Amino acid sequence: MLTTITALAVTFFSRFFENINGAQEIGTYLIYIFFVVIGVPASLPLLISNAPLLLVFMGIIVLFNMIVTFTAGKVFKFSLEEMIVASNANIGGPTTAAAFAIAKGWTKLIAPIMLVGTLGYIIGNYLGSMVYYFLQ
Repeated sequence: MLTTITALAVTFFSRFFENINGAQEIGTYLIYIFFVVIGVPASLPLLISNAPLLLVFMGIIVLFNMIVTFTAGKVFKFSLEEMIVASNANIGGPTTAAAFAIAKGWTKLIAPIMLVGTLGYIIGNYLGSMVYYFLQ
């Protein structure tokens, strides 16, 4: 509900939200805090020693994702920036894609990628639950 209200507010009152001073800096700072909290418990040496096949599997998924995203983007005539950010959102989620778009200066892509990335989470959760149900 909060996501819907926020998206509607930003859509209908975009001029107001664009003129808020410091919003970009505060948002970027909060994204960095999010990344630190997510990344602190990760241990790359432990992952490499305990699950090297997981890294290979992840590499295959990323490669397949990029092939599908860039092929579909070419067919539907999306810009390279849109395809890159969409691929990033598929791999890392809307937060990493938004941070990437901010870093590259593609500010027009931030709101759409957050909405589409969140929609991907919603659809993915239901599809994942459905696959689990059928494979059980």
